[in-house]
Amino acid sequence: MTQAMAVHLNQYHFIPYHRVSEYFNTIYCMSVSAGSVANFVAYTHENLASTEQSIRDALQESPVAGADETGMRVDGSLWWLHIMRDDQWTLYYLSERRGCEAMDAMGILLTFAGILVHDHWKSYFAYAAVHVLCNAHHLRELQGVVDRDANKLALRLMKLLTLSWHFCKKYKAAGLTQMPGAIQLRIETIYDQILQRALTKETAYMEKQRQVLGRKKVRNTKAYNLFKRLIEFKVETLRFMSDFSIPFDNNGSERDARMAKLKQKISGCFRSEDGGTMFTRIRSYLSSAKKQGLNIFQALLKAVRNYNNTPLLGAE
Repeated sequence: MTQAMAVHLNQYHFIPYHRVSEYFNTIYCMSVSAGSVANFVAYTHENLASTEQSIRDALQESPVAGADETGMRVDGSLWWLHIMRDDQWTLYYLSERRGCEAMDAMGILLTFAGILVHDHWKSYFAYAAVHVLCNAHHLRELQGVVDRDANKLALRLMKLLTLSWHFCKKYKAAGLTQMPGAIQLRIETIYDQILQRALTKETAYMEKQRQVLGRKKVRNTKAYNLFKRLIEFKVETLRFMSDFSIPFDNNGSERDARMAKLKQKISGCFRSEDGGTMFTRIRSYLSSAKKQGLNIFQALLKAVRNYNNTPLLGAE
């Protein structure tokens, strides 16, 4: 019980080792040193090795999964926390690398054959998944174009994407699995028209800038690059309309990343790779358990007593 409580305070509530020790001494008059708390965390990490693999196996078979990555500080250096998740499972993986080398080592994407929702980081396209792009990112980028240039076409595209998602929710509530073909075709036609006009307008603007500055070439504007990307990746952007099991955005991955960022905000950084690895495995277990409706403390109690290192999730 004491071990589970100590791990709960440190890994779930991000209370430092010495303050956890102080808590037990103050509330329960128990002598639990900071070193003991660190050992409890290490034992729990060891006891969850097979559970981490079961999380990998479950995500490997997931029909729709989200992926994201975010910077984390380890011993003063920038590392990357990689996330794979769905509605039932979460896996965190800490690496010095951000690209395919880290994703390969994570052990899921090499053979993942489902639908992968992400934010257009190029490394994801190296994998043979069905790709879906996060429209929350698109809306934020389009809003940036509107704020900078008062671009009415960018604003129209924002409204079109938002309206399309509202239509999807309406038809899904009515029992459909995809948007009616005629409406989907109409939305795609308007999407094409807006982007072609926007790209033409932005091209003309860049040509005017080139002439004013007297240069052979000017750098593409952010708006131009965004419009061109939305045209090139139209299918991946609008795929949510043809299958209602596909989310409109990748906000689930961002929510799963939020607690790790909170950990860094409180602690500053991981002092070593070992500390980061222990956090990611335990946090993967706790996040998955919470998604499955399990009591977090009872789940940790099982973990600290899991001396045989048997999988604690997905075994039933």
